Amino acid sequence: MTHRSLPTEELAHELIIDALEGTISPEDEEILEAWKMAAPENEQLFRDFASIQLNMEKLGDRCDPSAEQSWKVLDSKLSGTPHTVLQRELVPVRRVRFASISVAAAVLLISGIAFFLFQGKQEVLSNTMTSGAMKITLPDQTELTLNAGTTVRYNKHNFSRDRRLILDQGEVFIHVTRHDGNQFRLHIGDIKVEDIGTSFNVSRTETHTSVVVEEGKVAMKHGNDSEVMLTQGMRGVFYSGNGTLDAAVNTDINYKAWADKRLTFNATPAEEVVSQLQKVYKSPLILRGDALRLKKLTANLHYQTLDSALEVISASLQCKVTKEQNNYVLYGNP
Repeated sequence: MTHRSLPTEELAHELIIDALEGTISPEDEEILEAWKMAAPENEQLFRDFASIQLNMEKLGDRCDPSAEQSWKVLDSKLSGTPHTVLQRELVPVRRVRFASISVAAAVLLISGIAFFLFQGKQEVLSNTMTSGAMKITLPDQTELTLNAGTTVRYNKHNFSRDRRLILDQGEVFIHVTRHDGNQFRLHIGDIKVEDIGTSFNVSRTETHTSVVVEEGKVAMKHGNDSEVMLTQGMRGVFYSGNGTLDAAVNTDINYKAWADKRLTFNATPAEEVVSQLQKVYKSPLILRGDALRLKKLTANLHYQTLDSALEVISASLQCKVTKEQNNYVLYGNP
């Protein structure tokens, strides 16, 4: 379907479903992206749809008591009457198309139930873990590492001809496998990244999109207005607020520590160390004491667990570590 102006809410919902099913046209995809950028709540609604996962696989193939029970729970939550159960025929997920878009949105937002309803032609991959990375291999053997809270999607049936990956939210490290076919492309809203045989890290937030090239070369484009070529060790940033696209040498040596757990500190203030640890291990830390805040750390860390990293840090900074409820607390010796 084709819409020449910003869609109404109902039409926007239909475009979201078309996008997730892989049936959206290039023109409608541009309209959808414009709608998402028009208001933060639009972007959030799209994320609610896109975050449906693979945790519940092919609902129609699961005609077992657990699937039936899931429907009972869903019915009770929708109706607000726990003792009334509506009967439904379980059908293959690929054939499901909600008659009412509002019902679709309601189902998505029910707490504790995650159905992967919009497979269609697209594979939606989402890492909803609060901590920890998830590794995925695409059909062309390109390797993805998804940070916590990241959602990507691609056309699983036509990927050899359309090597396009869409980053809806979060952060992903991509190692692109050399391929004789079409060029690998990454879409992040209205930003496009074209690979020229490389490995790179991409992060998308509400305010900006950043690309750091570890190896090779990528072209980072914003519509038809601007483009930067990024080579090894460079960082490109698109700022959503003013629409500017910048490129410079990357100064963040720990940009992919979330993926490989490798942290390098060179006379780094203790507060910055704590901030980096929180980003990598997704665990809250508290720094207590003015004397400790003034200390600096020089160390190379490569530990899969925060506890192991804190053992080295506490010895280096001559401080103590304790745990209060769910928070790690670093405090100086008296």
